Amino acid sequence: MRRETRRRGLWVLLVAGVAGLAVLALGYEDDPLAALDEDIARWVARELPAWLEVAARPFSWVGGWIGLTVLGVAVVLVLVWERSWLDLAFFVVAVAGSQLAVTVLKDVFERPRPDAGSAVPLPESFAFPSGHAAAGAASFGAVAVLVAERLPSAPARAWLWAGVIALGIGVGLSRVALNVHYVTDVLAGWCFGLAWLAACLLVRDALGGTTRPRRPPGGDSAP
Repeated sequence: MRRETRRRGLWVLLVAGVAGLAVLALGYEDDPLAALDEDIARWVARELPAWLEVAARPFSWVGGWIGLTVLGVAVVLVLVWERSWLDLAFFVVAVAGSQLAVTVLKDVFERPRPDAGSAVPLPESFAFPSGHAAAGAASFGAVAVLVAERLPSAPARAWLWAGVIALGIGVGLSRVALNVHYVTDVLAGWCFGLAWLAACLLVRDALGGTTRPRRPPGGDSAP
């Protein structure tokens, strides 16, 4: 029953993410979404407090290639040490696959970035959807799944998920605060990242994934 409930929840997350991405993709060029994007971008350029801009930068670094590289190397080394090959494949596809897919989507939509004024140099890539926001959902979500499966305490798992969700939200909002993405870019990134994570988890479960904590090589096997 628990496995079926989990599977249904993942399907709901997948469908909701794809639907959200589709709505945003079809509507970001028209009002009210287009007007909302422009109004927020102009407000950020003119009115955003300087301390918020400073606070946004670390979140942006964490969700960019620097943070993802450090995180990816650390997780891969742990999974190789554990010989958790299915988890390793799941993690690589969740992280690298989501970023490659976002790159393709950016080239499909070719949406320019905000031109109201940015606190940092604008990246050369297109804006929709946000790769940082997608990473906040798919990449950090994948890490949270793997770590949560290895935590014996329910309160610890709850704190873990709360922290990861807060981090993912912070990464996405940082891109708006730095004015390198519109709000709809970030929302689309979250939708895509959650859908991608759900799809990866469904495939992992179908291939025999487990939610039991792993033991390192040489440890006692679970009965």
